Parts: sequence; C-alpha cells; structure tokens
Amino acid sequence: MKNIFTALLGIVLMLLPNIAFAGKFPGVPKVWTVPAVYQFDEEVTFFFDVTDIGFQEGVDLYLWAWEPTEPDAGNRDNSSDFAKLEYTGNGIYKKTMTPTQYFNCGLEKFDSFAGLWMQLKVKNDGDCTTEFSAPDSRQVFKDFAESGKDILFYPDKFLLKDPLSILVNANELEIGGKKGGLYDLDFTSLNLHSGLNNWEVMQGIKVWLPNVMEKTAFKDLGNGLYKFDMTPFEYYNSTIADDGSIEAPAVPDDYELENMTYIIVPIVNGDWGPGSGDRLQKAGNAPIYPDPAFSYFPQKICALDIVTLTRQWNEKNAGTLKYTITAGSRTITGDMEGNRDKREASVNLLKELEGLTNLSKISLKIETANGITVVNTDIPLISLSEIE
Repeated sequence: MKNIFTALLGIVLMLLPNIAFAGKFPGVPKVWTVPAVYQFDEEVTFFFDVTDIGFQEGVDLYLWAWEPTEPDAGNRDNSSDFAKLEYTGNGIYKKTMTPTQYFNCGLEKFDSFAGLWMQLKVKNDGDCTTEFSAPDSRQVFKDFAESGKDILFYPDKFLLKDPLSILVNANELEIGGKKGGLYDLDFTSLNLHSGLNNWEVMQGIKVWLPNVMEKTAFKDLGNGLYKFDMTPFEYYNSTIADDGSIEAPAVPDDYELENMTYIIVPIVNGDWGPGSGDRLQKAGNAPIYPDPAFSYFPQKICALDIVTLTRQWNEKNAGTLKYTITAGSRTITGDMEGNRDKREASVNLLKELEGLTNLSKISLKIETANGITVVNTDIPLISLSEIE
C-alpha cells in the first residue's frame, strides 16, 4: 500500500513545476473563456476572476503554466512580459492567446495531455493562487460527436451577457428531409438566421450584404462539425439593417431573455438553400445578487459586550472591509474578514472602552479596501446603570 501511495505522489509531483510556493493563497479564480467552446489552434481569451483570492486590487498578475508545456520556464522569480495578464476591472483579468502558439507545440501535444494546469502570480516568486486547471473543450467536442445530436448550445441554458457557442453536426442535421442532407448540396457557407424571444430581436441572413454573411456564418471545424460563437447581448445589439447600416441598440441591459429562435441555413448559389426549420432554445436565468446588508449582534449593546459586525452581499470589488469605531476620545480600527457573501469582525468593548464612562453611543464607519465608505452610523449604548 505504501508503495502505491509513493508512486501516486510521484506522478502528481511530476505534473507540477519545480518551484517553491511562497505566499500561496488557498483559493483559485473563477475561469471562463470566450469563445465558450474553443479549439487549441484558434484564438481564445481566458478570463480570471480573482475576487476574494487575496491579491491587492489591480496588482500586476502573470500566468504561470506548465502543462502541456512550460512557456516561461526558469523565470519563476521574474515572470516574462508575454505572460502578463490584462486587468479589466472588478477583480477580473484576461489573457488572449492561441494555445498552440503560446505553448509552442503542435496539436498532437494536446491529444492526451493532463489539462491546462496553471497559477496566477505576481511578477516575483511571491503571492500566487493555488494550482488549477483552466477549462478546455476536448470533452465537449467528444461528447457532442458521440451523442447523435445535431445541435448543441453550450452552455445549454445560456445567459444574455455570457459567451455562447453553438455546435452543429452536419452528419446528424436533417436538411431537405434527409439526415446528412447538407452533403447533397453545393453550398458555400452555413449561416445562422436567428432572433431572441420568438424573433422579437432578429439578426437575419441578408445574402446581398457581405458583412451580414460574414457575421452570420458558422466556422467549419472539419469532420462535419461547425461552430458559431457569440455573446447574445453584443450580437443582437449590433444587428445590420437591410441597407448595411448598424441598427440602434435593441437589447437593453435589463432585457428579460427567454429563448433564442433560429434556423440553420446553407447558402446555395448565393441564396438560401433548404434550412433546418424553425428551432427554439430556452435561455437560463441569471442569478440576482442581493443588495448589501449591515447588521450587528447583539442588537442592544453596552460597554461590557463583545459586538459582532456583519456585512453581507458586498460589492464585487469591495475587498476586505475596514471598520473604525469612535467612542469619545478613543478610536478602534480593524478589518472585517471573510468573502464577498459575508464579512465579519468581533470587537471586545469591555477591553477597548476600559476607563471610559458615561458613553451613550459609539460611531461606526466601514470602508471598502479602496476607501469608499459603505456604512456610517451611530450605535446606541445601553447605560450600565440599566443593567446593574
């Protein structure tokens, strides 16, 4: 048993770079890609949300990767400029790359590799995230090709402002009443005629406009697979009118997305060929984050109590909150630790207010890590005479 454990440990260590993890934070970022589904030889942007990881707001961060190859090998203490991430605000960084180019290897290297293993780190060998594997699309393509389905929305319950990929398997798609009927046509492109909420907002196929034909065209991935990438909010807010102009934005920020209606159309002799027929894909529901809420416990306090300050559902970029309590001539400061959902601090008033008498209130101010005041209030104190 000991030998098996030792062997497994050796395999794990082989996947990790030969480095010391100084200042490693326990969390990993939330990671997503644009497009939602990608191939390793096409351009993709990785987004990393490091909210609550522990980095200072907007600090320069770099990508440290070692699988399938180690592009910045030997530079752990001085990351190269090519590995630097772009900060987009609100705790989110991004890195745009073509994986085969960034990792300097061919597609065959990606056939059976262990995943895109990486960390985010500061320039020197200091603060960094825990190791994580970024999403790749190998399993999505494999499962779809073996599913027997003709169309896949990824994610299947898509949201208005999130990346969406639509996959088509021409071998399974029924065109002209025949599965695989696309191959009977001398088509020049496969295009998407689509709209939101039962065609309420539409980007149609307009064969006389080259920019529309380019915008609505699927990408041919080979082996009968086609892919279309979009973010619905951006795609339908730049619809192209019949005269080639960009129509006024038609999708407000608070648009209630219910579905996408669409037809997949091969273009034959410069015009519509037989299409897939009207289809409908239901959308998902975006979670609504609650408004911030501050409370303290106990609700009635005196100068002998330990009071707990709590602020829930904080702003995304609030970071660690800082509190300042003013009581007469005395000032008490500290941090409210936790995560975005809940940050707390406990203050021992018996200790902190020792020697102060006749206090009727304490004044409390809570600020974000960027110095923005989010709570500014007075908390009444019960007179000690009332509890004796």
